[in-house]
Amino acid sequence: MPRFQFSLFPRTIFWRIASLTTIAMLLSVIFVIGLFTLNRVQMVANNMTDQAGEVLANTEDELDGMPLGEQASWLASTQKPYLPHLRAIDNAEVPAADERPRTLLTRAIAKALRQQLAGVSDIRETPAPRHQLWARVDMLGRPMWLVIPLGRYFHGDPTWQIGAAALMFALLALSVASLFAWRVNRPLRKLQVAAARLGRGERPEPLPETGPLEVKALSESFNSMLADLATNERERDVMLAGISHDLRTPLARLRLGVEMMSDQSLQGGMREDVDDIERILGQFIAFSRGLGEEDATESDPAELARTLLTKYARIGCDIELELDDELPLVKLRPLALTRAMTNLVDNARRYGQSPISLSVRHNAQGLVFEVADRGPGIPDAHIADAMKPFHRLDSARRADGGSGLGIAIVERIARQHGGILKLANREGGGLSATIVLPIQA
Repeated sequence: MPRFQFSLFPRTIFWRIASLTTIAMLLSVIFVIGLFTLNRVQMVANNMTDQAGEVLANTEDELDGMPLGEQASWLASTQKPYLPHLRAIDNAEVPAADERPRTLLTRAIAKALRQQLAGVSDIRETPAPRHQLWARVDMLGRPMWLVIPLGRYFHGDPTWQIGAAALMFALLALSVASLFAWRVNRPLRKLQVAAARLGRGERPEPLPETGPLEVKALSESFNSMLADLATNERERDVMLAGISHDLRTPLARLRLGVEMMSDQSLQGGMREDVDDIERILGQFIAFSRGLGEEDATESDPAELARTLLTKYARIGCDIELELDDELPLVKLRPLALTRAMTNLVDNARRYGQSPISLSVRHNAQGLVFEVADRGPGIPDAHIADAMKPFHRLDSARRADGGSGLGIAIVERIARQHGGILKLANREGGGLSATIVLPIQA
């Protein structure tokens, strides 16, 4: 049932309000036209029946006591085509017996004639263009035809005018309803954009607290949530700064003590333990801060890649670089993106094998950064788990001094840029980690 409802009605508030308003207006127009038509038909039927009754009464008064020879000439003088009149029973223009009233108006007149006039037995209708009703009546004991002309009621039908006026009113009401739906939908659209930015780790501007009471209350709640998040973020930054400051001092003393140890057999292991603690501490802080306060600036992706490779070259790590001939300048957060690529290269060095390559290219998907190696890769069933925070893939990796945050940090930075991170095993062995970032115009 829910799937049927979603396929039947539009999914946005604006189009739902517009479509429902359109349906309501069309039903209202149909109801108004139908009600007007029924009232007009009943009014015309009653009016024609009253006229026919007056004609029969006046004719009976005139013919009563008149010689038969004069009656025929008098009836002929009263036969005006636009007024009800009587004709002889043997008139050649009498409609066929099967020409019964067909239209709504003629059926209503026939019903009124039978109900309000005595002696009406047979009623027939002449086809267009001469719209007439022929009703058989008794006049002074003789059968006669009462002819009722209807042409002016068919040619002067104002139903289409009423329908046009109702349709114009419906269009005007629909325009007003569409404007109202747009004004309601606009703050909701702003809320959707702000929520999406907040989900990517950005800090959107507070929403204007205007509009209907419900929308205004929703904007106030969202702004209050933004303020609370900003307060929590400041407190978290203060806490992280305190932890970093408080831990680095004893770590420095610990490193100094290790260097001064006389037992050379323990120095190497303890030195590695101190390095692991510092690296884990740095990953915790990097994962918590995300993009931090860095703003997006117009950057050259090729220059970012060259700068990263220069840093690794200083420590004797050779990385192959592949760049497209023409890479566009795009809005990026260079520090965060460099941190992401550094994590990917470090993972390739730690868990993969040479050669390690870094490629930057531009295609229909956007801007693509790819780090690839020729190591054992990751089992396909564990690729999704590799991007989860604090998730270690195997027992060997749990003892390497990592925290399980390297790939999670990369995935978070890619998501905060509006992109995605893809992990895939390579043919011939190895793993490729690809960051795909959409290019904003």
